[in-house]
Amino acid sequence: MVEYFYAWTPLVVVGAVVVLFLPWLGLIALMIATAAALAALAALAWAVVAAPLAVGRAIGHRWNGRSAAPQPSPAPSPAERTAPVALRHD
Repeated sequence: MVEYFYAWTPLVVVGAVVVLFLPWLGLIALMIATAAALAALAALAWAVVAAPLAVGRAIGHRWNGRSAAPQPSPAPSPAERTAPVALRHD
């Protein structure tokens, strides 16, 4: 059928011009474009805030990790593993 994607370019351009010249379709296209632009702006703002926050947290975790090596918890003895849990009744 159509081998190259740019063969559709004239149809897309003419279609866009027709849509923009019809007032109600142009208004719909403008609202869709505005919504897309606002979504892109919100994503950009989130990225601007989230990226430095993530970098700061990573640096903080690294600094905290270097101050003291994590100590492994001792394994419980067999008596501790099988000891029943005491219920407290007041």
